[in-house]
Amino acid sequence: MKNRLFYLLSAGLFWLAFFFVFRLLFVLYQWDLLEGQSFFEIAKAFVSGARHDLSLMGYILLLSGLILTVTFWLPAKKLKGLFTVIYSVVGLIFIMILIPNLELYRNWGFHLDATVLSYLKTPKEAMASTTLSTHLLLFVLFILTSTASYICLRKFVIVKLEKIKPINYKWIPVLLFITAGMIIPIRGGFGIAPMNVGFVYFSQSTFANHAAVNPVWNFSYSLKKIGKDGKQFKFLKEDQLKSAIAGLKCNPNSDRLQVIKAKKPNVVVVMLESFTSKAIGSLGGYQGATPNFDELTKEGVLFSNFYAIGDRSKIGIVGLLSGYPSLPQRSVISYTKKTQSIPSLCRKFTKQNYSSAFYYGGDIRFANINSYLMNTGFDRLVTMFDFSEDLYNSKWGVHDEYVFERLLKDIKSETKPFFKVYFTLSSHEPFDVPMEKVIKGNSEDERFLNSVNYTDRCLGKFIADFKKTEAWENTILILVADHGTRYIDKSVPSDFIKYQIPMLWLGGALNQKNLVVDKFGCQPDMANTLLSQLDINADEFIFGKDLLAADQKGYAYFDYNNGFGYIDEKERSVFDLTSNKYVHEEGESANNRENWKALLQYLNEDFRAR
Repeated sequence: MKNRLFYLLSAGLFWLAFFFVFRLLFVLYQWDLLEGQSFFEIAKAFVSGARHDLSLMGYILLLSGLILTVTFWLPAKKLKGLFTVIYSVVGLIFIMILIPNLELYRNWGFHLDATVLSYLKTPKEAMASTTLSTHLLLFVLFILTSTASYICLRKFVIVKLEKIKPINYKWIPVLLFITAGMIIPIRGGFGIAPMNVGFVYFSQSTFANHAAVNPVWNFSYSLKKIGKDGKQFKFLKEDQLKSAIAGLKCNPNSDRLQVIKAKKPNVVVVMLESFTSKAIGSLGGYQGATPNFDELTKEGVLFSNFYAIGDRSKIGIVGLLSGYPSLPQRSVISYTKKTQSIPSLCRKFTKQNYSSAFYYGGDIRFANINSYLMNTGFDRLVTMFDFSEDLYNSKWGVHDEYVFERLLKDIKSETKPFFKVYFTLSSHEPFDVPMEKVIKGNSEDERFLNSVNYTDRCLGKFIADFKKTEAWENTILILVADHGTRYIDKSVPSDFIKYQIPMLWLGGALNQKNLVVDKFGCQPDMANTLLSQLDINADEFIFGKDLLAADQKGYAYFDYNNGFGYIDEKERSVFDLTSNKYVHEEGESANNRENWKALLQYLNEDFRAR
C-alpha cells in the first residue's frame, strides 16, 4: 500500500515540476514583456500560479488513484506499461498546448483558449505573423521538451512502480478515500469559490497575472464554454438595428438636471447584496426592514424606477462598474479576455488622478470577480484576507459592520480624490447575522428581511460616522443593489418585480435633497449618469444612458437564463428564447417589439467582437 502512495507522491511532484519549467519557459520567451516588471512580481506569479498547477495535478492523480485502485491485483510490470502510455499521452497533449501558446501569446496578448478551434479549417491564420525561424524554434522546443519530459517521467516516476505489488482488497477503501481527496486541489481548496481564472490573479500588472495562469488549465476551462457563445440573436437587419438603437438614445446636447455641485468629488459606491425594492419601505416594499435607508431618501436623490439587469452578483457588478449588460446564459465576467476590453468606471476616475479601491468581506476570487477587478484597473482590493481570522464569522467571510469600519478608516486617511466601491455580503444566504432578530420568525423570507435589517443598521452607522469627517462635504455616496431576489413574493425569473432595486445618491457634494427621479433605468445607466454630471466623456459606455438628461427616454431591461424583459412607463414585455415568442405583454409593447429585440442583438454583436 505504501508503495502506491509513494508513487502518487512522486507523480504529483513530477507534474508540478513540469508546469514550473513551462511557466519559466513562458516568462523567458516573453522576454521583451519583462521590461518594467520587478523580479518579485514575476516570482509571485510562480507562487500564485501554483494553484492552477495543483488543480491540474489533482485531476491527473485522481485518475491515477482510480487506476491503482481497480488494478490492485496487477503486477508491477503491467502497471509500468499502462502508466507509461497514459502519462506520455497526457504530457504530449499538454506540450501541444504549451509550446504553440508561447508564440500565440506574443501575437494575441492572451493565452491559447477555445478561440483556436475556429482556426482548425485555416490553421495558417493562427500563426500568420510567425516567421519560418520561429516555426523552427517552436519545433525544436517541442522535440526537446517532449524528450526531456519522457526521460524524467521514466527515471523519476515510472521507476517507482517497480516496487509495487498486488495489495489486499481491504486497502481499497483507504486508497479510494485518499484519491477522493484530490477534489481539494482541483477546486482550489476548501472555500466556497471553485477554481477559475481569477484564482491566480494577484497583480495590477496584466503580464504578471497572465504569467500566473496555467495555459493548459485556461484552455480546458475555455472548452467548457463552447456553445455558450454561439447564439446569434439575429432578429433585425443591419439598417433596422441601427435605427432602433438610435431611437433609444438621447441627443448628446440634451439639457440635464445638475445634482452635483462639486467639480471633482470623491465617489463611494456601496453595492448592497440582494437589496430588492420589495424589502424597502420607501419604495413601496416591506415596512420596517430598512428604516435607515428610508430616512436617508429625504437627504438625497432617489431613482425610484431602477432595475438590475440580471439576478447574479457577477452580472450586477459589471453592469454598474462597466455599464455592460449580460446575455442569457452568458456573463462577460466569465470571459477574462473580454473583460480587458470593456469600459471601466474605475479607469475613468484613474485618468482623473483618483485613487481607487474595492472592498468585499469575502473571497473575491468567487465567480472570476478578482480577474475582472484587476482588468478594470482598481489600485487595491480589500478582502476577507485583509482581516483577522477572528472576524470570519460569516459563511462568506467578514460581516458588513467590520468592513464598513475598515472603509471609513481608509477614507479618513485619503489625501487625494478617491473612488471606492464596497460590496456588502451579510444579506446573502444563509442570512445568519450577528444581532438579535428584529424581523421575527424563521422562514426564508423573515431571515432574509432580518439580514437586510442588519446591513441597514451597519449602513446607518457608517453614514452617521462618515458625516463627521471632512471628506463628506466633497463626496458622492451611491447606494445601489447588485441584484434583486426571489424572496418575499417568490418571484420567478420572468417577473419584473424581481429585478427592481434601489439607487440612492447621497453626500455633501449634492445640491439636491429629497428629490425623486421616476424615469425608468437600469444598472448600466449609473456610469453614464454619474460621468455626465462630472463632465467626463462617457461615449464608450454604449449600453447606458443619462437618466438626468431631459430628452432621454426612460427604460430598463434585464435578462435571465433563457429570456429577456423590457419595461418603461407605457409597457412591459418578456421574450422567451426557447419558444421564440413573447410570453408577457402589457401596454404598447406590441408596437415596439423590434426595439427590444434590437437591444439584445446589439449587445450580442458587441460581446462576440470583444
